[in-house]
Amino acid sequence: MFTIKKPAIIIVLVLLLVLTGYINHNLTKQASARVSSDYQNYEEMEMAKEIQSDESLVPALSEDEEIDDFEILDSESADSLDDIITKAEEEISQTISSEDRLISKNYFIEQRLSRDKLRASLIDRLNAIVNNENSSQEMITEAQRKIMEIGNLSEKELTIEGLIKAKGFEEALVFLTANDAKIVVGKEELTEQDVVKILEIVLSETDLDAENVNIMKKN
Repeated sequence: MFTIKKPAIIIVLVLLLVLTGYINHNLTKQASARVSSDYQNYEEMEMAKEIQSDESLVPALSEDEEIDDFEILDSESADSLDDIITKAEEEISQTISSEDRLISKNYFIEQRLSRDKLRASLIDRLNAIVNNENSSQEMITEAQRKIMEIGNLSEKELTIEGLIKAKGFEEALVFLTANDAKIVVGKEELTEQDVVKILEIVLSETDLDAENVNIMKKN
């Protein structure tokens, strides 16, 4: 009669336990990712509803500021990409630092949505160039590179915002470009020590020089 020795049984059981644990780990990870994504989407929708339902809010973006209204540029021109991106960056920078908007009670919600909306529109414009059959390969490659740069900047903004809040600031909004940074924090008064803390975070996460970092407080 065929028998299995105890060491072999133990090894089989251990392998089964490891396999089961690995499968459970992956399933749990996938479920957590879905829940996190769903919660983030829910939170964004709730914030958007709050803004739309509150008539006292200062509009985050007026109709004449919509990036979709930009003049259509020649996709074969090397300067057109820089024009599109520069225009979008100017719109975002002016919007988040406007004195009228800084006094809004929901400033951080408004301007984060506004920033992300303008960024999404900018990426749509770049994708249109990538998918345009009349675009040269050079333009397509450049547009794809710009899209990657924008994605990297967005990730750094989220990281810096989280690090600033971890330092004790109630709220923070960060806007980065390749050349400078603008940070708005939720605090009644900014001390020199506060500025140093924020500056250290920004410099550690970017390649910017200190003179190109503008730090301000929400009014």
